[in-house]
Amino acid sequence: MIRIEDILKSYNSHHPDGDSSPIQRAYIFASRKHDGQVRRSGQPYMIHPVAVAKIVADMGLCAASICAALLHDTVEDTPTTLEEVAEIFGEEVSDLVNGLTKLSNVAFVPREERHAESFRKMLVATAQDIRVLVIKLADRLHNMSTLEHLDQNKRERIAQETRDIYSPLANRLGIHWLKADIDDLAFKYLEPDIYVDLAKQVAKSKKSRIAYIERTRKDLMKLMADASLQVSVSGRQKNLYSIYQKMASKGLDYEKVYDAIAFRIICGDVPECYAVFGLIHAKLVPVPGRVKDYIAMPKPNHYRSLHTTVIGPGGNRMEIQIRTDEMHSVNEYGIAAHWAYKEGIPEKSAKAFNWLREILEHQDGLKDSQEFLDSVKVDLFLDEVFVFTPAGDVISLRKDATPLDFAYAIHSEVGAHCTGARVNGVQVPFSTQLKNGDSIEVTTSKTQRPSADWLEVVVTSKARNKIKSYLRTEQRAQSVQAGRDMVEKSLRRYGCSFNRMSKSGEVDKVAGAYKMNNAEELLAAVGYGKIDKGDVVDRLLPEDKRQSPPSESKESPFEKVIRKVKGQESGITLDGVNNLLIRFARCCNPLPGEFVVGYVSKGGRGIVVHRRGCSKAAALDPERQTRVQWSPNAVSERPVRLQVLTSNRAGLLADLSNAFQSAGINIDSAHCDVDDINHAVNTFTFHVKDLKQLNNVIRALKQYKDVFNVERIHN
Repeated sequence: MIRIEDILKSYNSHHPDGDSSPIQRAYIFASRKHDGQVRRSGQPYMIHPVAVAKIVADMGLCAASICAALLHDTVEDTPTTLEEVAEIFGEEVSDLVNGLTKLSNVAFVPREERHAESFRKMLVATAQDIRVLVIKLADRLHNMSTLEHLDQNKRERIAQETRDIYSPLANRLGIHWLKADIDDLAFKYLEPDIYVDLAKQVAKSKKSRIAYIERTRKDLMKLMADASLQVSVSGRQKNLYSIYQKMASKGLDYEKVYDAIAFRIICGDVPECYAVFGLIHAKLVPVPGRVKDYIAMPKPNHYRSLHTTVIGPGGNRMEIQIRTDEMHSVNEYGIAAHWAYKEGIPEKSAKAFNWLREILEHQDGLKDSQEFLDSVKVDLFLDEVFVFTPAGDVISLRKDATPLDFAYAIHSEVGAHCTGARVNGVQVPFSTQLKNGDSIEVTTSKTQRPSADWLEVVVTSKARNKIKSYLRTEQRAQSVQAGRDMVEKSLRRYGCSFNRMSKSGEVDKVAGAYKMNNAEELLAAVGYGKIDKGDVVDRLLPEDKRQSPPSESKESPFEKVIRKVKGQESGITLDGVNNLLIRFARCCNPLPGEFVVGYVSKGGRGIVVHRRGCSKAAALDPERQTRVQWSPNAVSERPVRLQVLTSNRAGLLADLSNAFQSAGINIDSAHCDVDDINHAVNTFTFHVKDLKQLNNVIRALKQYKDVFNVERIHN
């Protein structure tokens, strides 16, 4: 059992001149507040905050952070107030406890809007003081270690959110030992059978592995000593989840995972790191494509090290990491290893979490919280490529990034006005994938503007969000004007003035009836086709005007076009008439059950039906828009394409096919490919009767743990 003395000893080892008295007072205060409370295990509740505080102290954080760790549950679980904490321990500790209290209310469940909004708030809060997130990770680690005392559903939910969010957050903060621990704990509860089986296999070979590691360590030490290099060498077996990931991605049995062992060589300085690196490659055969220089080009979280994989004794692959002692400290403890809070945040340390600030800087341009969450997850699971500006500055981008991503990384305005790019002096298209070491130069023009086609090119969340934000602004302006034109012309037929109604506040009142903030929002919805213009006009008209026919002829030119349209049964009705000549828009492929809007084709070729909110429909002539709907119990076999991102597991395609079969769907065609990180990208084309049937198959596909994402694709 951890004692307060253990926490103080750890704190003093990192801060020999620090004042530990606040930590002692926080321990006494928390013990009194939690007196009589127990955890699910039946143990005294104080075991938890003490364990969290010990983890925080071991990471070298300040006294205020350790106090906050001891007090982090007092405000939520006891009568303690933030004002009381502030009065006794100061505003700094109170602010940290407040941030942690807010995070305790966040329950992240993938693909649910309300939890996505909670996660947005979580990152907003932690961006103000990253220590909140570090303490939260320590809290999550200890809770994961005691998960067996909860029921199965809760265990799985907590383990899943740990893998989806907290593990990649720990990685981006550079706290790699913590990431490895929570990865293994999540593995234990999400794939229990595989975990137990793998743990047994690892245990069986433990003695031989330890012997192999020690022999190889001594061989490496002798190799270094013979070259007069004074270094330390340590070896370890990679954590269970890391081994499992390699087995799953490569389709290997445990016995075939030869690079499950890693060695670290700690050097005195950077020149010695490169000397060791050269010696290793001179004596051992390197594996092609497995050399990474994170010293010259550090990761965004400030991780620095030389990595290489070589063929070791017995023909086994082994990874070797070469770094200085200072690098090792930062690599293990991340941002906590080099933050001096009493003196403010050093500039180089602040850069280590710029990615978090950048995510939040662009959140206002996102449509909703789920889109924000998807954007964050892209950034969390980042695999970097390092490129150079013409001035020689290093820019870190997501793997497969393009020149447009580079332009937006330089500055949003550079991206928005980018007209061309040169890679290593050669003019290239925007779709070119950048490689490590490329030198990029972009050209700009004030007249250039982002286009929807750019979304097919960029991969970074910053670029995508900025382009989407611009397109939405442009589209909204067009939709507001289109909606105004439609409503204004309809009112004019009854002798009413839209301008007068707008000035008198009548339009704002109607907007309020739709629970919208203002008239502009209402008109945009009409222009988008989300709200029918006829409904809006009916609400605006005075009672006497509603009962009288419009002043124009009862049959407008637009209505004549409608009258001429006739044809087959399609499931679509116009004013109760269903014998209409209907064409379904390929851009959005509407399904029975989805809200739709019709546009009369020029030349009397029938009505084209779009989903409401379709971006291409918003650009069409509003005067040709008409109200259509699916007839009751409409069934219309409509083509659909789904893209399913999965692991590259053998037999998974058969499982996915079973999901379609269980939903009563025949697959028309399937295309499967593997991306650069060995994920399978599966595209299925099939027909469904309605939206309900589509949702059923999507739910069935998402049941498989190897399925990462299911997305409907529109032409």
